[in-house]
Amino acid sequence: MPEQSPSQESSLKRRREELGLTQRDVAAAVDVSVQTVSNWETGRYKEAKLTLPQVKALCRVLQWSIEELPDELGPLN
Repeated sequence: MPEQSPSQESSLKRRREELGLTQRDVAAAVDVSVQTVSNWETGRYKEAKLTLPQVKALCRVLQWSIEELPDELGPLN
């Protein structure tokens, strides 16, 4: 199972914390479980299976452009 590099792993958590958000806040905004957000932050996932609306919601809640989002968190192919 591929894991995130340390820089990607920490970038998600760092950004969330910079914005004063909890994992629960992000999970609610993207309509995923808190465990899923935790898995993203620690690299315990193969690839996220997000719909385009979920990707947009993740970008909104993290105040990131699509280009700033790690590739593994992109939409379903």
